[in-house]
Amino acid sequence: MITQQQNDRREQNPKRRVVVTGIGAVAPNGLTFPAAWSAIVEGAVVAGPVRNFDASGFPCQIAYEVDGFSFDENHVRQGEARVLSRAARYGINAAAEAITAAGLDANAHDPWRTAVCVGIGMTSASIDWYAREYLDHSGGSHRGIGLGPVSRSAMLDTVRNLPYMTTKILERMVRARAGTTTIHTACASSGQSLGEAYEMIARGKTDVVLTGGADCMINPFYFAGFCLLGALSKRNDEPTTASRPFDVGRDGFVLGEGACMLVFEELEHALKRKATILGEVCGYGITESAYRITDLHPEGIGPVEAMQMAIDDAGIAARDVGYINAHGTSTSLNDRIEALSIHKVFGAAPVLVSSTKSMTGHMISAAGAMEFAICVEALRRKCLPPTINAFEKDPACPVTLTPAKVSDSNIEFALSNSVGFGGSNTALVARRWTENSR
Repeated sequence: MITQQQNDRREQNPKRRVVVTGIGAVAPNGLTFPAAWSAIVEGAVVAGPVRNFDASGFPCQIAYEVDGFSFDENHVRQGEARVLSRAARYGINAAAEAITAAGLDANAHDPWRTAVCVGIGMTSASIDWYAREYLDHSGGSHRGIGLGPVSRSAMLDTVRNLPYMTTKILERMVRARAGTTTIHTACASSGQSLGEAYEMIARGKTDVVLTGGADCMINPFYFAGFCLLGALSKRNDEPTTASRPFDVGRDGFVLGEGACMLVFEELEHALKRKATILGEVCGYGITESAYRITDLHPEGIGPVEAMQMAIDDAGIAARDVGYINAHGTSTSLNDRIEALSIHKVFGAAPVLVSSTKSMTGHMISAAGAMEFAICVEALRRKCLPPTINAFEKDPACPVTLTPAKVSDSNIEFALSNSVGFGGSNTALVARRWTENSR
C-alpha cells in the first residue's frame, strides 16, 4: 500500500494521474484483446510451422503467426491498403478496437490535447509492393524505374511517409493534433512508447494518447538474422513447447507477430466523460545498458535501474509489486540475467513472475504493449497469468514463477519489463483501479 510518506512525496512533486481507458490487440492467440486474454487464461499455445514463407532451409522453422486476420479498410484512404505491411494492418485494427473500447468519438476529446506515440517495426509499407511496382513499370529492366506519372507520384508519396506511415494513419483515426511519435528500439519499442505516452500526460502536455506497438518479422530476411545470432529455438518438432522462459532446457525464442494498442488518458479527463477505467499507469523507468548490441550486461545493470526507477516513480516500495510480466524471451542469457536483475531489485519480496511470450511468441516491437496490457487486465480481473512450458525451472534464475494454471490474486501493483537489442530497457508499473483509487 502507498504510505503517507509516499503520498507526501507525490504532493511535493505533483504529476497528473494517467489511466487506461481502451485496449485493442491482434495477436497470434486472438484477433481482439478479449480473445487474446481468454487464450492467456487458458494457457493456450498456438505455435506451429511457419506458413508465411518457406522456412524449410532455416534452423528454426516455427513461429506464432496470426491466423484468420481480416483487415478493416474503413480506416484508411483509397490506395493506402495495398502498400501497408502486415504489421501496419495489425496496428490499425488494434487501434480501432482500442479507440472504440475507450469511447473516443468525435466529441470526446480535444484534438489539440491528443497525441499518438507508438513503437513500430522496421517497415510500415510492404516491401513486396515496391518490388512489384518496380517490375511492373520497368518491364523487368534494372536500368531505371520507368514509372508513369501516377505510379511515380504514388510511390514517392509512400516513400516519404515510410518511417511513420502507420503512425500518421493512427493520427487521423484518433484526430491527434498534439504531435505523433514513432519509436523503434527493437524489443523495447512499445514499452518505451507507453512510457513516453504516460509522461506526456503526467507532465501536462496532453490529455489523451493513443499508444502501443505493431510488428511482424516473420520473413526470410529477419529469420536469417536471428538464426545467425543463434537466438531462435530449434525445437521444430515441438513448436507448442519450444518457448520455455526460465526453463533449464530453453534454447531460444520463437517469433510472434501482431499489435497491441492502448488509450492512455488523464484521470480527470476520463472521469469527466464517464469513461470506463481499466487500470492506472503509475510508474515508468527507462535506461540504456550501453554494453553490447545483443547481450545484456552480466550484472543486469540496465534492467535493475529501469525497474527501480519505475517503482520510485510510482511512489511505492518493491514489496508492493505482486506480479512481474518479465521480458522472458526463452534465451539462455536473457532469462538468467533478467532473473538476476529482478532478484536484485525485489530480493525476498513475494513477487510472482511469468513470461507470456510462451503463449504469444516474441512480438518484438509489439511485445511491451501486449505484456503491459496483460498486466492491466490481470489486475482488473484479480488473477495472474499462468506459467507455461517451465518443465524444470533453471536454478540459475532466482525468481518465483506463477502457477501452471491461472490463479486468483488480489494484488494492487504489477510491473512489465522490456529489454531491447542494443541495451534499451523499460519498466512500467500498473495499478488496479477501484472506486477507492480516486
